[in-house]
Amino acid sequence: MFTFLGIVIGLISGGFWGGVLGFIIGSFVDGISFKRKVYRRQYHYSQEKFISFLLVLTAAVMKSDGNVRTSELDYVKNYLRKNFSPDTQQRLLLELRNILDKNYSIDVICDDLRANATIHEKLYILQFLFGLAAADGQFSQQELDVIQRISDLSGVNRMDYESIKSMYMYQNFAGGYYQSSQGGYSSGGGSFGGGYGGSSYGGYTTSRESLDNDYKILEINSSATDDEVKKAYRAMAKKYHPDKVNHLGEEIRKDAEEKFARMNQAYERIKKSRGMN
Repeated sequence: MFTFLGIVIGLISGGFWGGVLGFIIGSFVDGISFKRKVYRRQYHYSQEKFISFLLVLTAAVMKSDGNVRTSELDYVKNYLRKNFSPDTQQRLLLELRNILDKNYSIDVICDDLRANATIHEKLYILQFLFGLAAADGQFSQQELDVIQRISDLSGVNRMDYESIKSMYMYQNFAGGYYQSSQGGYSSGGGSFGGGYGGSSYGGYTTSRESLDNDYKILEINSSATDDEVKKAYRAMAKKYHPDKVNHLGEEIRKDAEEKFARMNQAYERIKKSRGMN
């Protein structure tokens, strides 16, 4: 493109030799542009680097409320046990313990993610962190603040952040939706892990509230037409499809399939409520 423009401009302004000079300059610019495109297209995190970043961000969320909980450690252990070999599990757990003993700045990690990570890699990280925060049956404000900061610094737009938050803020226990009045979970009349340092609970959420949450997951509102719902689902499916993180290894892809299911479940509930095929 620049080569052609260079020739045209050169011929107009300087005749034959102007065209030659325009060809040389235009070819040079085109070469740089091509190399940049190839670099961006071919850049991928290795699984090792991606997991290391994930562990640093995991530690930041675990330490955010001043108390690393057993339930959070169990969440990480179960994730590693389900997806990695025993030797890799032990190595990554040791790496996490070392990270927890130190003070790492998440800014450097997030700057790297903003510059180099795909949107699929960023969304996978946020899903993991929200699952971690939900491990003890509640969300502390400190945890939410850290996850939102990670999201913002990494360049994730607020709609995507709110969509993932909606996937995890409501949970299905014994067939019903529960959420504390302050954002944690409750189970019937008793607590499931407690709220944000208090004991006030909202009990059951209504089916209307849970359905509104499903619309948030698809990043639309309840006034959307059936065609708009389908279009939103297709757009979200492209963002969260497990194939988008294939390059991070089969272990990550396998876990992404379970996270992908959360979005599918929201879509199925919306379809059922509307009588859509």
